Amino acid sequence: MIRRASVAALVFVLSACGTVTPPPAGPETVLLRAKAYVGMPSPKPALLPEFSLYGGGRLLVPGEPEGSLQVVSEKRLDDQAVRDVYSAAHGAGLDRDEFVPDDSGTTDGYLLVFTLYDKEGKRRQVRAENPSGELAGFRDELADVAKEAETVPKAYRPTRIAAIGWASDSRPAPDARPWPFAPFGTRPVDGGLCVVLEGESARRAEDLAKAATPATRWKTADTSLLVVFRPLLPDEKSCDDLVIPYR
Repeated sequence: MIRRASVAALVFVLSACGTVTPPPAGPETVLLRAKAYVGMPSPKPALLPEFSLYGGGRLLVPGEPEGSLQVVSEKRLDDQAVRDVYSAAHGAGLDRDEFVPDDSGTTDGYLLVFTLYDKEGKRRQVRAENPSGELAGFRDELADVAKEAETVPKAYRPTRIAAIGWASDSRPAPDARPWPFAPFGTRPVDGGLCVVLEGESARRAEDLAKAATPATRWKTADTSLLVVFRPLLPDEKSCDDLVIPYR
């Protein structure tokens, strides 16, 4: 089980508004999420969110990748821990919509996005470039909470898998494998182009992804693509859910 001291420390340091009761939510309704979007010069396409807390204490975080497949680890927080973390999110000022720019002059880095559903169930989103101070500290605290949370024995099985591809060559590489699924869309998402696979295609994609590597090239039309396979979380339904939030 999660160590109570860690969550208590989180609330003591960050919560200035007392206990905030989360809105009623089921295991497929997200309450709080932290997600990093890493751009140039070291892009990391379609990273899973670092922290996704759902109703009932369901917590989904990244596991160890298998080949080119990202893996979701399912954990659980008890009711008190959920209230503590949710209160701490309000104490950290996440119950607002705001873009926080990086004024340090850094030319590269990442965008950190916190999504919080407030006590009325309305979505709030704080987007910060290369965050520091309280936002960076809250991110670290969430990582500690996730590390110490109880792991659920049953593995997370997605009903949908997104394939995110980006061009690696202007011409097909000689060793490129034929792309066996529906074509990629044209709207850019986090790191490339996207197609969502369901049903038997999703199960086949899991097997192919585990047997591939992030360096495996896939031939589609007259282009070679590198592809990351990324399970969709319960509240994610389509490629639109993977588009980088506006800045």
